[in-house]
Amino acid sequence: MKKFSTFKTLLEDLDKLDYGGPQTDHAFALSLLSDIDDKIGSINTEIEIDPRPQKQSGVKLGVSQLMPDADRTKYAPLALDIIKKHPDLEEGPVGNARKGKDYALKYKDMDKYIYVNVRPLGKRSSAGDDPNELMTAALCLMSKKQKITNSDEMDALIEKVKLGLGGVKGYKQGQVDALVGDYPNLCQAVSAANTIIDAGYGGADKVYLTGQAWDDDVKQFQISKYGMNDFNSSDFIVKKGNNFLGVSLKKKKRITETDPTLINKSFATLFQDKKFDKMIKALELRAGMFYLRVLASGKRKGLLDKALLKDMKKTRPNTKNWKDFIQRVPNDLINAELKGSKSLFGDMAKIIIKNKQMIGDQLVQLIFKSDLKELKKVNFDFTLVTGIGDYGPSKGVVVEKGEYKDIDTVTTKLDELFSKGKVSIELDKNTKQAFEPGATAAILVFNMKIGKVNICTITLRYKGNFRAAPSFQAVMHDDFKAIYK
Repeated sequence: MKKFSTFKTLLEDLDKLDYGGPQTDHAFALSLLSDIDDKIGSINTEIEIDPRPQKQSGVKLGVSQLMPDADRTKYAPLALDIIKKHPDLEEGPVGNARKGKDYALKYKDMDKYIYVNVRPLGKRSSAGDDPNELMTAALCLMSKKQKITNSDEMDALIEKVKLGLGGVKGYKQGQVDALVGDYPNLCQAVSAANTIIDAGYGGADKVYLTGQAWDDDVKQFQISKYGMNDFNSSDFIVKKGNNFLGVSLKKKKRITETDPTLINKSFATLFQDKKFDKMIKALELRAGMFYLRVLASGKRKGLLDKALLKDMKKTRPNTKNWKDFIQRVPNDLINAELKGSKSLFGDMAKIIIKNKQMIGDQLVQLIFKSDLKELKKVNFDFTLVTGIGDYGPSKGVVVEKGEYKDIDTVTTKLDELFSKGKVSIELDKNTKQAFEPGATAAILVFNMKIGKVNICTITLRYKGNFRAAPSFQAVMHDDFKAIYK
């Protein structure tokens, strides 16, 4: 596998902020938050202007950021860390009741501060905090694998978890409050913890949750790399003797369910090495030409508001300034234009396929985080663990064997595949692509392979901000997962 170069900053990046005045507040806020989101690669979010009247004022611009409930308390500290380190940004006010979940920021040239309301995507736990990580961490302190078959046994195990919390660092009271009665999460936690115990890390000395902050005992393993502040995406770290195991924890209800996303980052920020300059410039030009057509279409169909039309008359849109206008265009219009033969995604698909090996080599490194193997020199191992289980009155207790993919196995299997062939990317033949007739979704779906083996399914879509580049989301392909079996 190819090694990475030192990255430079390109395009819509935090080091190249360009504020166009109060008339661009909404577009600038979405772009700025997208840049921060790109630096937090392990959490999948959706960003949009919050339309509720109470969220907008003369001093405040409200934004909604949706993400899985389990990730909400992780995200705000990561975002605030980025904000505090940026010379042109400062932390904004958040009420005590929302601290730890919501966050706010102020840009030096902007009159308003941006308030981000972090909202759950999907079902929330009854207590508001997902206890899955805490459950799994506490179970790793036990030397033996757990077996549960009914609610009484689950209640007893939850009590054992609560008694063992002295060995866990970094949890919140909300996670403790959510433990009681959360049987589906417990089933998934047992599945995950049992695989970790099978790997030799049962009876741990301590377990460190990283969602709020990295404890001083493990802070040396916190790595920022390739534009990702959370490149070491460990949700918790197990310490046993002198050895440490970083666990990126995922969960799902059944083995046949789609796997959680491994990466979610903007196209532009993924490819910041000089060798990608020509490709990025070509994509930027195609994007500019496409969105000029969108603006013209919106004007022709009478779908643009008077203020936007006035600004377009005053300053003619072109391939350089289109971002100042496009975020004010109705999303329905853009999504409609993104489907069909003239879609921007058609140009993107051609450019990606043309540069498939160069892009593929980069994505393999970013998705599978093989660089974390370097930490083995300091007794740190890394693994992706998926707990699989569920509970319901009719189905009862379901605890399936969890999935455990350690960094050694991942890199070994990748090296084996690379010895037989090169990395490539091709459009998924079973998906109706955005630029094809009859497309129902504005997405591209690719399969990334090494030699003849599919290793990842990659989806390219917008995250709600059309001013920024669309994002890559990746899951491990079943063909690659089968190698582990």
